Amino acid sequence: MRTLFLLGVVALILLALPSLVVFGADLAGYGTEINAWLEKGFGVSHRVALGLPAAVALFCIPPLIILLYFLRLKRKPIAVASTFLWKKSVEDLHVNRLMQWLRRNVLLLLQLLTVLAFLYAALGPRTHGAVTGGRHYILMVDNSASMSATDVKPTRLDWAKEEAIRVIDASTDADPGMVIVFNSTAEIRQSYTTNREELKAAIRAIQPTQFPTRIDEALALAASLSNPNRSTQNEAAAPANPEPGKERTYFSADGIQAEVYLLSDGRFPSVSDFALANLSIRYPEMPTSAVAMTSDNLAIVGFEVERDPDDARKITAQATVYNYRDRTQDVKLVLDVLERNEKVVGTYGKTITVAGKVPRQPDPEDLPADKRAPDSKPGEGRAEFAIPDVGENSDVVMRLSIDHGNSPDSLRLDDQAWAVLGVSRKAKVLVVTPGNKILRNYFETESAKKIAEFTYLKPSDLADPKDYLTPARDGKYDLVIFDRCGPPGPDELPSGNTLFLGHPVPPYSNKPGDPLAVTFVQNPSVRGTQSRHALLKNLRGLDEIRIADAFRFPKPPEGATRPSRLIEGDRELELLVALRRGAFTDLVLTFPLVSENADGPDQIWHSDWPTFPSFVLFLRNVLMQLGNVRGSESEESLRPGAVQTLRLGTAKEVFVRKPGQDIGTKFERGNRPDVAFSGTDTLGVYTAEWADQSRRFAVNLFDTEESNLAPQRQFKIGDTTIIAGEARKQPLELWKYAIVFGLAVVLLEWWIYNRRVQI
Repeated sequence: MRTLFLLGVVALILLALPSLVVFGADLAGYGTEINAWLEKGFGVSHRVALGLPAAVALFCIPPLIILLYFLRLKRKPIAVASTFLWKKSVEDLHVNRLMQWLRRNVLLLLQLLTVLAFLYAALGPRTHGAVTGGRHYILMVDNSASMSATDVKPTRLDWAKEEAIRVIDASTDADPGMVIVFNSTAEIRQSYTTNREELKAAIRAIQPTQFPTRIDEALALAASLSNPNRSTQNEAAAPANPEPGKERTYFSADGIQAEVYLLSDGRFPSVSDFALANLSIRYPEMPTSAVAMTSDNLAIVGFEVERDPDDARKITAQATVYNYRDRTQDVKLVLDVLERNEKVVGTYGKTITVAGKVPRQPDPEDLPADKRAPDSKPGEGRAEFAIPDVGENSDVVMRLSIDHGNSPDSLRLDDQAWAVLGVSRKAKVLVVTPGNKILRNYFETESAKKIAEFTYLKPSDLADPKDYLTPARDGKYDLVIFDRCGPPGPDELPSGNTLFLGHPVPPYSNKPGDPLAVTFVQNPSVRGTQSRHALLKNLRGLDEIRIADAFRFPKPPEGATRPSRLIEGDRELELLVALRRGAFTDLVLTFPLVSENADGPDQIWHSDWPTFPSFVLFLRNVLMQLGNVRGSESEESLRPGAVQTLRLGTAKEVFVRKPGQDIGTKFERGNRPDVAFSGTDTLGVYTAEWADQSRRFAVNLFDTEESNLAPQRQFKIGDTTIIAGEARKQPLELWKYAIVFGLAVVLLEWWIYNRRVQI
């Protein structure tokens, strides 16, 4: 029996050696190499499930158990002669002899076997089956607005992240993986790596957004690393029998075969002009997609406010609600009127009945995406609110909400909408002219006075610092109009936009002999226009106007801004040009409208353009665009991610507060005429403040695809039909069985020990 016991101990020690070798390799930093060897040769891998101190302590337990058994003394009470007792006591002081502990002891074997099972469990062994090392895979995670829906608990995004981690766990240490996150745009959160912990960290760090869903940019990112560039050097384009002497060298297409795991609900527009090539898409099926041909959601998809044209104090608000449920729904709407987006000064309620969406029956699995029945339209309801007595120039925000009461709704982002009533601002315009009835006739109209305040000076007043130079430099005027005159040099130009009529802008001049003097051309005609430019909006028939003479700009000096042609004449002549001056625009009409005696009875015209309707529209466009005019109509609603252009006039910086923020973020204009604010990533009302002005604008979801929560089970990318299915098969985790085996051995040891005690 002693021999069998010895063999059992030796067998257990030999069985423990692989775990000690693997753990030692992990400590030495060769864990990845060991895993690659195990996966290639045996189809298994490991990962230490404990922290380093706990793992070291666990691997020290087997030798400690053997050491304790080696040191343990066993005495039996026996009646012997005193000299014999003394002899045995002396032998005990020698501790146990080397082979004395090798007596039969079942408990020792069971304890070693138990610890051995826990050792292998701590190493986390698992089988992979047939594994091809080096397989590239891309995790494409959708974090758009619809992924915040709660019909998959806790949210769809949480399901996508868990599914991504399952894919990472199913991969091997030889498989490079990448993480791409997409909504309306896409970004690489983790480039190709075989470190699965880095991939998991990138997945766990993904946060929900309120952007709509677009997949084309994400596909382009994936394809940029997987698909070869199309080139005439591709060997696939090589002719079969090239002519002698015209042979060319062709190269094989380089690319990486990659599996793309698309973790999304599929609510994005189709991509018809994309070739997958080296990309193979797997589209795991969302848990709700098997049953949800409709979605449990009510959504506000439109909200508009406008003032009554006859009474500006009366406001009409119109709301559009979609019902994506399969049943008729009574929808309670609540409209709050907020002063300065803070204090509620009025609340209005209305209940409308909205028909349900007719559920669409599932199509056969093998039916192509382009042959499937289209989604049925959701039920649509409209509501109109009349809000009386709102100040014509008051700072008012309208907030519309769906009151669900105690009933659930899968997506709350589309249950609110905001609208901002515009606060009007007039342009401050300085007109420097010797006299021009054409300009005065328009500037004194009621329509012009509603959008601008006019101040008039004579050309002789330009030399007076009090009248012109000081207020102009201080940015008192948004727009300065120079009629057949101008400041003597660039340093006297105002801190604002300008319009020069029949006079060059400094440093150009009309003095003969000046190096930058302009030259004159007789009887030019219009040959082309930049019709899309905001200053030429809605202008028609410009080619019919007649001009007596116009000047031509000389070649600009080194480093000077080249004029931008808005209206071009024959003989390569510029008739209307725009020049950038830092943050301002200098607009130059190269011909005058009238002669010097414009105020006299015998007024001489240099052009018949003032007789055309397009001239009045041109002056209005100039006031609106260069005068920074803002009307009292409601601000246009933006979608998440859209760019809001803020025209600051003479201000150099603006502070923008997002919804829920108390302190705004500063943005500097620099040399630009305006600030393009692109941080519209949150639904709600934004506040922009600069100098003595402020402006609010609203960001709303208003996306019927995001609000339609029925997951797409099938769609097309290019010519490929993608069908929802299972994710990659998960590996078999063996450590769980090791734990169960270890617990069973513990129970066996407890049973044997109790039997010994009872016997």
